[in-house]
Amino acid sequence: MFFDLHVHSIYSDGANTPAEIIKYAQSIGLSGIALTDHNEVAGAREALKVCPEGFKIISGVEVSSLSGHILGLGITEKISIGLSAGETIARIHAAGGIAIAAHPFDRLRQGVGDSIYTLDYDAVEVYNGHTIMMSRSVDEILEGLRLPVTGGSDAHMLSELGSVVMELPGDPIEAIVSGGGRISVNISKTKILLNHFKRRLAKKSEVKEVER
Repeated sequence: MFFDLHVHSIYSDGANTPAEIIKYAQSIGLSGIALTDHNEVAGAREALKVCPEGFKIISGVEVSSLSGHILGLGITEKISIGLSAGETIARIHAAGGIAIAAHPFDRLRQGVGDSIYTLDYDAVEVYNGHTIMMSRSVDEILEGLRLPVTGGSDAHMLSELGSVVMELPGDPIEAIVSGGGRISVNISKTKILLNHFKRRLAKKSEVKEVER
């Protein structure tokens, strides 16, 4: 089964509803997605409610820790923001989920960096569809890493879905933790930048409408 493990909806800074995301994900051949809004689980909860038979929703959240962003998959409750990375991981585990270091060496966004080598993460997101520049190469990150590797599109609009996909057999959470998945990457940095400017223009338009 093919999954996009990092997706945002209108419940944080994404452009689409959970229902719209699911419909599009099905149209491009995905078996499921992880809905991972920033510090919010309402989108994941809604996705679980509207999910059609035969499609898999992994409920999740992207938590802003003091050190950087951490994905919690398999949970439906909020995790407090602004905690240390270690405490954030512990709370994700206490909620019954798995903790994945999101884009740990992204130059432009908050990543947890070298803590992937010392803390109790379940996996590390090495491939991220929104990463333009990294402070370390993939080979450098993998050197000495003893954790499973994941990837996700980090989609904020429909056209970004599926740029990074994981093929996961059986139960997706178990497959992630066991390192049994395969990653397919189709990232266009030009597309990332164009979509970034599209979102900025859309936000400016929204502000002007409110001011009128």
